[in-house]
Amino acid sequence: MRVDVLSRHLPSEQGSAAGRVLLATCEGLRAEGVEVAVTSWAPEEPADLPAWCTWFPLPPEAGWRTRGRAVLRPRTDVRRLGWQPEGVAVADDPLSAPALPAGGWATLHYVTALDLAALRPEAGRPRPRDLQDLRAERALRTRFLGRVLTYSARTAAWSGGTAVPVAFPVPPEPVPLVDAPVAALVADWRWPPNRVALLRLLRDWPRVRAAVAGASLLLAGRGDPGVASHLDSGVEVLGPVSRSDDVLSRAAVLAFPCPDTSGPKIKVLEAAALGLCVVTTAAGAEGVSSDALVVAAPEAFAGALVDVLLEPARRAGLAARARADVLAVHAPRPAARARKAVLEAAQGP
Repeated sequence: MRVDVLSRHLPSEQGSAAGRVLLATCEGLRAEGVEVAVTSWAPEEPADLPAWCTWFPLPPEAGWRTRGRAVLRPRTDVRRLGWQPEGVAVADDPLSAPALPAGGWATLHYVTALDLAALRPEAGRPRPRDLQDLRAERALRTRFLGRVLTYSARTAAWSGGTAVPVAFPVPPEPVPLVDAPVAALVADWRWPPNRVALLRLLRDWPRVRAAVAGASLLLAGRGDPGVASHLDSGVEVLGPVSRSDDVLSRAAVLAFPCPDTSGPKIKVLEAAALGLCVVTTAAGAEGVSSDALVVAAPEAFAGALVDVLLEPARRAGLAARARADVLAVHAPRPAARARKAVLEAAQGP
């Protein structure tokens, strides 16, 4: 079996969330005996790529052409590549889907329509790019009905697709347990759902500090989190980091009061894979196959975070169970087996 993947992202061990998932997915498929060929049309030139991936960015064109197409046919630029797959064609993201031939498969990580509703009013009005994404996702749902791969039951229900486990590279050993009451959150603060989650966490943080002596919060990632007024309350801003596990290894818990956005949150999956206790909301746990996450309603998040920060033994047990679940379901090979089974069943005997 051969699978040809077209992606807007670059497969990378320490790249974007989508790039890390792409790398784990393809390595898992290869380990399961599938021939994989990836074409990445990311605009940034890669420093290094796996042998099975080719970088082929869009050729330049006049800006007025791009803007005009965005009005008439949003998110269809990829058609200019003239991509010609040889095996089962899979778009790794909605932006790549317009280039696929008939019979291809689209991948949907999240649903913009669900996310915009979840973020109002905290994230403000939709941006023009959000409106383009809405139109592009609706076109994807119509064209690929029954041939959409998603990473959660919620996105599958919206798209009429099939949910498969999201793949993630699980490190061979967990990070050392931290006894001190240290919470952490690593995120790209420019992404609206992350900004909303941070606002909620900072609203809760004074209650956590009042209940847990010496509690501290580590924040890391690209963009400005805008927390200058909280720096005297046990909050430390580390800025961008090359490896998120350098921050998570200093923490006792990942604290992520995720708004009701769709799809799996890779920061949650990564923390669980590292053997770190996770406190999140139902949306934060979406698509992660483990009941060892501490899932709290937004109004109960502070109390749940306090409880685990005060109980090192409970944290350790939850972290070990969650890591075992990730190994069993989301590691590259088991996740690839589930995906391969869906694609083979669609091909028939």
